[in-house]
Amino acid sequence: MKIGDIYSHKGGLEYITQNHPKELTEVKDSIISVIAADCLRKPSLEKTKPPLLFSPEELNKCLKTYLSSRNWTKEKPESKKGFEEPRIYLEGGREFREMDGIKNKVGLEIQFGKYAFMGYDIFSKMPIFKKHGLIDCGIEVVAMHTLIPNMSTGVSSFTQIVMDMKARGVADLDIPTIIIGIDCTETEWQQIENKRRQYKLNPKELIDSGHVMGRKNGSMPGPK
Repeated sequence: MKIGDIYSHKGGLEYITQNHPKELTEVKDSIISVIAADCLRKPSLEKTKPPLLFSPEELNKCLKTYLSSRNWTKEKPESKKGFEEPRIYLEGGREFREMDGIKNKVGLEIQFGKYAFMGYDIFSKMPIFKKHGLIDCGIEVVAMHTLIPNMSTGVSSFTQIVMDMKARGVADLDIPTIIIGIDCTETEWQQIENKRRQYKLNPKELIDSGHVMGRKNGSMPGPK
């Protein structure tokens, strides 16, 4: 895949480029390493969507697998998410917050969910981790608007979060942050259409081979 666009919040791009160039390069490289067609694994019965969609879980997994080898997180196959995410416990010790990755005080969130989760990552979770001394800046990876028609209903986009961030402005509690929107290359869009055609002709073959998830009963809305 490729980087579609980058938005800098509170001088995030300048800060991270100057202070954490290696970490920024690793996040960019993780995006480039993702093979888009491999993440087109989710059957859907939504009438307004193609029959085969991107799986947010698979996109997340591909990015984290690359970054885990570079010590942003640790693989944990026995867990539901498959990774041991950096965690802090809040007052009382029962409630906790997790982040997709942390390296050298750079916090990383990979968000292919609803808009509310994007805002929470940037405006609430990242400042909490900053307050605990674990990060001093953040990177949020999200989908470009071109991916949204190819994902289940409910997934928010780079355009939506950036529009609201510009309207909101900068608050004192905010930390230097960049939003990276990911997209497909022209070649990958062709590969995606080829995979969809193959799925229409013989869905069982792709499901049996593990290239597509087994279809669940009913429609499959939502970002999961």
